[in-house]
Order: sequence, then C-alpha cells, then structure tokens
Amino acid sequence: MEILNRQEALVTNYEVLMVLQEEDQRYKKIKSAPYAKYPENVHTLKFEALKYLNSTACATQSAEQILSLKNGLAGYDLTKAEVLQIINLRPKKQVELYLIIEECEERFASEDVEDILRVVTSALPRDDDDEDEEAGDNMEEGEDEMDVDNN
Repeated sequence: MEILNRQEALVTNYEVLMVLQEEDQRYKKIKSAPYAKYPENVHTLKFEALKYLNSTACATQSAEQILSLKNGLAGYDLTKAEVLQIINLRPKKQVELYLIIEECEERFASEDVEDILRVVTSALPRDDDDEDEEAGDNMEEGEDEMDVDNN
C-alpha cells in the first residue's frame, strides 16, 4: 500500500464514525459490483470500529456541538491534542480533566478548570448524566438503610 496524498490531521472519534458510516453506506450501494469486493479483514475492521464507536459518546455528538466546544475552549491555552481528547472523552470531573491536560495545575487555576468543565458539559451533554444522578440517589438511599441496620 502506498500513500499518495499524505495529510496529517487530528480527527475526533465523531469524524471517524462519520467516515466509516459513509463508507458503509457507499459499500452497501455498490456491493453487487464485482470490483466492490473488500478483503474479509477490512470488513471485520470496519465492523468492529463501528460497533465500538457506536457504543461511545461520539455516537450522540453532532458537528455543531463539536464546533461550539472548540469555540468555547478557544480562550484557553490548550493544545490540539488536549482539545481532541476533551472532545473524545467528555470529562465531567476535575480529575478527568487533570489527566487530559498536561501540567494542568501549573497552567490553570482551579476556577479555570471549573470553567472548562462547564464549557464541556454545556456544549457536549452526556447521556450518562441522568444515570449518574440516579446512581448517586440510590447510593444515598442505601447508605441511609445501612445506618438504620447498624443501629
């Protein structure tokens, strides 16, 4: 395999998902043609990648949300790789952001970190926010029951 047009770019999981879905649709339209045969390992790779990406947060993202997030983060001195990881991982806790941003405590005040988290959660709402709140409520109820049992 020879690379004819080399382009270096960082792409989000959302962008990879869109390309794979477009390729899948294109292949379904022309798969009856004899020249449209893919090697089996390419089918497997595409299937596994689509399966994984559809199970992640990128399946619920939109191009508008990503653009909104990039604009919201433009005021912070973040590298392209850090912005990419924020888009892909959607952090919602400070500890997650500290793992993504190199030397975070040296580069940003805690107020800035909280602001970044607010930008992320407003631009890229997560589906598991409701589930986490319910789990937290259930855990608090369980703690109350444990206190009653221990007395």
